[in-house]
Amino acid sequence: MLGAVATLAGLHHVALSVSDLDTSIDWYREVLGLHEEVRLAGGDRRWAILRLPDGRQVGLVEHQNPGAAFRPQNLGLDSVAFSVASGEELASWAAALHERGIESSGVIETPFGGMLHLKDPDGIALALFWNR
Repeated sequence: MLGAVATLAGLHHVALSVSDLDTSIDWYREVLGLHEEVRLAGGDRRWAILRLPDGRQVGLVEHQNPGAAFRPQNLGLDSVAFSVASGEELASWAAALHERGIESSGVIETPFGGMLHLKDPDGIALALFWNR
């Protein structure tokens, strides 16, 4: 750690590049329950800030000239993981996603809890994670 620099307080937000801002906002609201705070535009992009119940934020950015499709193997981002409170909640998420026809990995047990993998409309790798 840099000597005189204060300790980080936590993660403020993550911003994801998306191909269609409106479609992605609808998906993150309807599927994950995020709350839309604001939509903005300027220069060669449009973006929105969505809020999780704990106040943390997810930014969605639509660039005028998007690059290649998302792949976890590319440098940059492997996945974004959201927390759930319990193993029961994780199982509930798996059931709800299945009922809505949203493909997921189902609950995967790990030594430290459980996780469930899914993808957003652009194929961005997301996970729901429960710490034991």
